[in-house]
Amino acid sequence: MKFIHLADCHIGDSLSFDRSLSNKIRENKKRSFENILKNNKDVDFLLIAGDLYERSYFTISDYKELFSMIEGFTKDVFYVTGNHDYIGNEDDLINLLKPNNLHLYSTDEIEYYQIENTRIYGISYSDRIFYKDFSYDISLDDDFFNILLVHATVNDTRSNYLNLNLEKLVNIGFDYVGLGHIHKWEDFGSRVYYSGSIEPSDFSDIYDYGYLLYENGEIYHKDSSIMKFYDINLSMDDYKNENDLISYLKTKLDSKKEKYLRLRIDKNINKNKLKEELNLEHLEIDVIENDSVFNLIDLYPNSLLTKYIGKFTDKLDTTEKLALDIGLDAIYRSKND
Repeated sequence: MKFIHLADCHIGDSLSFDRSLSNKIRENKKRSFENILKNNKDVDFLLIAGDLYERSYFTISDYKELFSMIEGFTKDVFYVTGNHDYIGNEDDLINLLKPNNLHLYSTDEIEYYQIENTRIYGISYSDRIFYKDFSYDISLDDDFFNILLVHATVNDTRSNYLNLNLEKLVNIGFDYVGLGHIHKWEDFGSRVYYSGSIEPSDFSDIYDYGYLLYENGEIYHKDSSIMKFYDINLSMDDYKNENDLISYLKTKLDSKKEKYLRLRIDKNINKNKLKEELNLEHLEIDVIENDSVFNLIDLYPNSLLTKYIGKFTDKLDTTEKLALDIGLDAIYRSKND
């Protein structure tokens, strides 16, 4: 058996960049999804675990284009909706437009589709918030390869979305659980997986993106993404000159992807030169005073010092500055027992 599992494509998403760059990122996401379909014609089927697109911004023509891609894939596609692409009662037109190979789980109750010796269970969102508890009282037929497809959080009781108790979920006995919602891919063990997003969206997305491939019991993460975002903090004191800095950055950036860089540095540098030499799609430079105490966060992550500094912003009034200085002095003077 061979299938792929993806989620959180967010095609048509609203982005915080200017119009030109936002449009480019949106087109990249669409092209990335299309590439995955074109490059996996040999699989038995495809799983989509929610947030395929942004319903708030999708038009009829967008649906037609998306469904045309899926129809051209020809293989069966099993799709549960999430909090960004939920299917409400007013969306009956989607069922009329969707191709025959797209199998949409249309309710917030568990149901399954069967394809040969495989049963694919799923549950969809009918609103942005998921109000029901997941029912773990599911009896599986061991004569089938049983898959669960769902857009959910895991072990987060404060979540406004469908939340799963990992221990109870594993005890049901699914052969594969394909999750969406968290944009970083993750293997929980016990055959439970987040596929992550197929593409990053901004500078908070600094991991590897793509999809999961299941092939005869083996799981592979496929980094198929077109884009790569970098959020890097450096000091010019560590480099002889700008050319030395550029040489270092070239070792850190993936030459095969469209690169988006946010660089925090303590001296002014030639932005145009940096962008050209590194072949960047987008560059943001934040010049930070090198005596700023907030730079210590990057030097000492996960320390008491960092946790204390994190209570303050980088713009302090007189009272806050005094409190920060007193607290830092106490930490600097402290010793480990």
